[in-house]
Amino acid sequence: MIFKLRNITACDISQRMTTDLVNQTLEKAIRVRGTSKDLLLHSDQGSQYTSQEYNQLLERHKIKYSYSHKGYSYHNASLESWHGHLKREWLYRDSIKNFTLAKHEVFWYIKSFYNQNRIHQGLNYLTPNEFENKQQKLAA
Repeated sequence: MIFKLRNITACDISQRMTTDLVNQTLEKAIRVRGTSKDLLLHSDQGSQYTSQEYNQLLERHKIKYSYSHKGYSYHNASLESWHGHLKREWLYRDSIKNFTLAKHEVFWYIKSFYNQNRIHQGLNYLTPNEFENKQQKLAA
């Protein structure tokens, strides 16, 4: 998942976490948002993020990167927090019977609830979309 102003820009879901999945998601985010001069992408040290293919993709798009220390999830606190919200607010409310349904539920949560309706204290009680729109107007 790619976060910008707490807005989830790109998401792909698979039954396996692979370098191809991560690269595909990053490419999708770049198509939607582009990149900026000082873009910094942070991740853990999973093998897909430390792979040669992923790092070549970052270099090709001139994206700087940083990694969390091994076993130190606090460096990726915003993503860990998001996973908690997804589980508590959406996934734990029903018994999800298969991967296809789980994938549908996650995409629905992101597109129809999280970016559109979920307010955040850290965004002055605006939704991610409202906050981003406000920032774009201020920058214009």
